[in-house]
Amino acid sequence: MSKTTLTLCASMLALATAGHAWAEDSKLQSAGALAFDDANTLFVGDSKAGMVHAFDLSDELIQDQANYVLGRAQTFEGRTIIDNIDDEIAAMLGVTSDEVVINDMAVHGPSKQIFLSVQRGHGPDAEAMIFQVNNGALNIVDLDAAAHSETSVGPVPSSETLEFGQKLNNLAITDIDFYKGEIFVSGVSNEEFSSKLRRIAYPFDGTISSTSIEIWHAVHAQYETRAPIITQTIAELDGTPTLVAVYACTPIVKIPLSDLTDGAQIRGTMIGEMGFGNTPIDILPYANPWDGSNNVIVTNTNRSAASISLDALASAEAMPHGEGVGNVFSVAGVPQFALPMSGTHHLDLVDASFAVALRDHPEDANNLQLHTIPLPFFFDRADHIVEMNFSSFEADPFGYKSAPPVDYK
Repeated sequence: MSKTTLTLCASMLALATAGHAWAEDSKLQSAGALAFDDANTLFVGDSKAGMVHAFDLSDELIQDQANYVLGRAQTFEGRTIIDNIDDEIAAMLGVTSDEVVINDMAVHGPSKQIFLSVQRGHGPDAEAMIFQVNNGALNIVDLDAAAHSETSVGPVPSSETLEFGQKLNNLAITDIDFYKGEIFVSGVSNEEFSSKLRRIAYPFDGTISSTSIEIWHAVHAQYETRAPIITQTIAELDGTPTLVAVYACTPIVKIPLSDLTDGAQIRGTMIGEMGFGNTPIDILPYANPWDGSNNVIVTNTNRSAASISLDALASAEAMPHGEGVGNVFSVAGVPQFALPMSGTHHLDLVDASFAVALRDHPEDANNLQLHTIPLPFFFDRADHIVEMNFSSFEADPFGYKSAPPVDYK
């Protein structure tokens, strides 16, 4: 074995050992759903342990990204922050990219800093950690330097395996949202009425309000109590704080927060369907900077992303449900405006002009990118063959060519 090879192996072993020690010290058995409060607290869903962790990130652990150029929204130009991000993470951890899973992404609003929940390896021995992006560079967050608290989410599933190999306990915590001093944690429990929404005050005091939620599932044409919320957000619809949730197999449901009381078994109002053969990924509220309207965007695994206005959500009536109602396999219910996004793994807002996506490169599915996308159409002109990009196109109705190249220095 050559000296170079020995040095490389030693370096990889040191990285792997450091990663293992870090994971043990961080108190995380797994790291999935991420969310921030209004300040510097990062919430991490730990489905394996049935816990939500809160890490109070000090100023030393958060770096302001205000000077990092995200692109130019006015000309629909995004920026690739990191190409082959899974390869970069793998190199830092001393493994290959197939041993890296990025489970979620969240942006710390005040600093615009991006955080990722990552696991190293697969199965019960996978190690959990949190990464951050600092001016285009990846770092592992030293969570041992942060004040830490945690809370149980109540009974969670055992290691039951679903029909095609998915582990049910991975769905113990599917999403976390912070709203006015509380976190709202969706997932499944080990109870027969398994679809749960937990409402937990922060700072944690050991109390959990848990609501069981039944919905009408339009594709299946039946009421269901097992299908979990995959992604959710909280919006004020006509002044009423409301949970807007998208379920597995894609019903869109709204539930007033006032209905989410401890021990209640409620029926959510199904107001839309995003189409069969698909799984939602993220739902995010955003304001359209062109017309000032308030909306949500929903990203999906197998269908285009969709924008839905809050006014439409507020006025939407329940879709037909109950005995005699047939299956609905198409997009239906509340109006949905299709957006040109595919290959998106995770999405979050950076500011009023940009979102950031963990996505497959449009021309190379083997390149997992961290990439910014301009609002309000979540469209990057460079991803497409657009007539206005041709040098011979003189009309330039949107002024793209009159703008100088973006300076990324």
